Amino acid sequence: MEIGVRVDAENPQTGETFHTASAYLTFVALDSHGKPTKVPGLIVETEDQKRRHAAAVQRRDIRLHKRLI
Repeated sequence: MEIGVRVDAENPQTGETFHTASAYLTFVALDSHGKPTKVPGLIVETEDQKRRHAAAVQRRDIRLHKRLI
């Protein structure tokens, strides 16, 4: 599973917030023996969900390709 994280900071004197960092974190489900296991797939319905899912698949493909190089 891939989770997108956005970090914003706030100036406590002015209340102004600003973006400081973004990242994607990848989590792997493990079975009772500590081995990776499959989980049910996502149900993507809206156009935004479909776009984000396609981008995640593309990032995964790039990560896997880099591991093979």
